[in-house]
Amino acid sequence: MRARGIRWALLVCVLALVACDSGPSGPGVLLVRVSGPGLGGALIGVEGTGIQSFAGTGSTQAYGAPVGGSGAAHRVLIIDPVGGELAFEILVEDLGMEPPILTVLTATGTDNSIQPAAGVVVLVEG
Repeated sequence: MRARGIRWALLVCVLALVACDSGPSGPGVLLVRVSGPGLGGALIGVEGTGIQSFAGTGSTQAYGAPVGGSGAAHRVLIIDPVGGELAFEILVEDLGMEPPILTVLTATGTDNSIQPAAGVVVLVEG
C-alpha cells in the first residue's frame, strides 16, 4: 500500500514538471522601454549572452556595439529628438535564455543636459 502512495506522489511530481512552461524559446526580440522626465537620450550597458543586434523603434535611434572580448557586454546609445519614452529592440538567439541585465550609464535631456541616471526607468518586455 505504501509503495502505491509513493508511485502516485512520483507521478504527480513528474506531471507537474512536464506541465511547467518555460516560456518561448528560439530567436526573438525583446522590447526595451526607457523613460524619465525630459529624457532625450541614454547610454545603456547591456550584459547577457546570445545578443545579436539592437534596433530603435518609432523615432528612437539605437546604436550598439560590443565591449570587451567576451561578447556578453554591449553598450547601446539611444537617441530620440522628440523625447519622452525611448524604445529599442534587442534581437536575441533564444528567448528562453536568461534575459540581459540593463544598466543606465548616462542620460541626457532633449536639450542635451545631463540627467540623473537614477531617475531613468528601464522596462524589458519579452
